[in-house]
Amino acid sequence: MTHDPQRIAAFFDDYGEREWTRFEDGTNTRASLQVHLHYLRRFVTPGDLVLDVGAGPGRFTVELARLGANVVVADLSPEQLELNRARVEAATLSARVLDHVVADVADLSRFDDATFDAVVCYGGPISYVVDRAEDAVRELVRVTKPNGHVLLSVMSLVGAVSHYLDLLLDLVRRDGLTPTEEIIRTGVLPEGDGYGHLKMRLFRWRELEEVLAPHGTIVAAAAAGLLKIDEPEEPHLRDLLTRLELDLGAEPGAVEGGEHIGAVLRKT
Repeated sequence: MTHDPQRIAAFFDDYGEREWTRFEDGTNTRASLQVHLHYLRRFVTPGDLVLDVGAGPGRFTVELARLGANVVVADLSPEQLELNRARVEAATLSARVLDHVVADVADLSRFDDATFDAVVCYGGPISYVVDRAEDAVRELVRVTKPNGHVLLSVMSLVGAVSHYLDLLLDLVRRDGLTPTEEIIRTGVLPEGDGYGHLKMRLFRWRELEEVLAPHGTIVAAAAAGLLKIDEPEEPHLRDLLTRLELDLGAEPGAVEGGEHIGAVLRKT
């Protein structure tokens, strides 16, 4: 299950702009994006110094800057960092983004303890480090100030199975039960051959809770990508889906039902 930073960097260097367009092309839903943005707006305030880890091309960097935060951007992929710079410049927000650095979420040693008011790690970074998720969370918390917030999301095992059950059954038909049973047992989705685009760890909520709980208080948790349907054309129906996802996805029984599990930790 070894974490492979070079493989991740190479993948996202090649992936390029698709990391920006994934909320428009159906890879992830617009409602999922709005869930992530909702918690940024709730827990980040103007003037905060924020680390955006695994920031990619800047979807959340731009929002943080618009909120009035001062942002340091980190990612393993040099290409994604260049795209991030371009998006920030296009939004005329460069004054709010203090630096772009190549860094691994499992090793933030270039940053001192208790540097940031908030740390954001949305999407896949903690899932992609596979066996080093505990190290990654420890690093995110270490660089956060006391009483500051860590906002994160990870890939969900329950959500992946429920949303992609037809694909899973096709894999069982092709490969037999053993590989799928191993995925369910360990949460580790292997790369390739119809499985993952990268090796990743899919979390159950109780597993993520166990990783976070030693470091502070979990003050929010929600599913993102709970309502996985084709995007309706009507704006009022898109708005309805967003409202439903924000409301229902925060119910305790629904937290792990989306493609991502989101959580906010207050550092003690």
